[in-house]
Amino acid sequence: MSKACVSLKPIESMASQVDFTVTICTYNGAERIGEVLDQLQKQVGTEELEWEVVVVDNNSSDRTAEVVAGYAQTWRKDSQLRYIFEPKQGVFYARIKAVESAQSNDLIGFLDDDNLPAENWVAEAYRFGQDRPQVGAYGGVIHAKLDDSPPPYFEQVKGYLTIFNRGKTAFCYKRSDKPRRVPPAPGVVIRKQTWQETIPPPEKLLIAGRDEKTMAAGEDAEMIFYIQNSKWEVWHNPKMEIWHHIPSHRLQKDYLLKLARGYGLSIHLTRLARYYPWQRPFIVLLTPFYTLRESLKALNYYLRNKDIIANDLGKACELECIIGQVYSPFIKLYELTEVLKK
Repeated sequence: MSKACVSLKPIESMASQVDFTVTICTYNGAERIGEVLDQLQKQVGTEELEWEVVVVDNNSSDRTAEVVAGYAQTWRKDSQLRYIFEPKQGVFYARIKAVESAQSNDLIGFLDDDNLPAENWVAEAYRFGQDRPQVGAYGGVIHAKLDDSPPPYFEQVKGYLTIFNRGKTAFCYKRSDKPRRVPPAPGVVIRKQTWQETIPPPEKLLIAGRDEKTMAAGEDAEMIFYIQNSKWEVWHNPKMEIWHHIPSHRLQKDYLLKLARGYGLSIHLTRLARYYPWQRPFIVLLTPFYTLRESLKALNYYLRNKDIIANDLGKACELECIIGQVYSPFIKLYELTEVLKK
């Protein structure tokens, strides 16, 4: 049986509409997704709502389908578990498939295959959206789940690993905030109507997805900026907690340096995404200013820290991020340079 034909027919025959859809986008996640499904099996406080879990397999070549099918055999009775195969590679295509497949006409929560939700995550995510109909998207607190003790530099690099805690009080992310912020992608909830009204098709996105060679990314931030630029509000909900599983190899020096450089390389396009389309040409005209500013920032940072950078991975990552920002308006040229180096 082909992957596209793997189905959970007894479950899909249940209610055609639900109150809340949890989507999990995964690529070759057979070794990871079980941990996420285990947490969703433990959800509490969901007695008053109909909810489902949709696993979107983004063209995996491993046993992801079989793992999900195994969980379906013993899945909790008050929920649904469905498996969808998306052959077009790229997390944004997986998210589109998730939205199209969601039986909820309102709230859709997005988890990755290394995001472990707290046992009340579904209940708190649903309640927050029900209480604030003007909110189009909202995220929560992201903790780290490490396989080993945190290294001494962890606090300095955790932002690159998408570990964020923005406080115990709910608040609205406003366009006028300085610095301008949006919730990080893991565990974000978006209304289906909001998505349909604000998110453009893939060919109109500025950021196509993570480049595995450079580690540049930012498509999730771009989506939330589009929502923030609309009539919908974007909020922080501190009662929604997830744990981002960070395996040991992602704390190694070479990986972190590359990740930090990729974070910087994403800055120019995410900066453009903050603005309305009619404003973007003016931002492009400011590229020489941004390049000069970031170049001076990189030089100043290096001169202040040159004696300790070799032994301080946190500061080395920060320098890599700033250097990435210098190159970010010219990322295509940067990619070509990297190829020629090899």
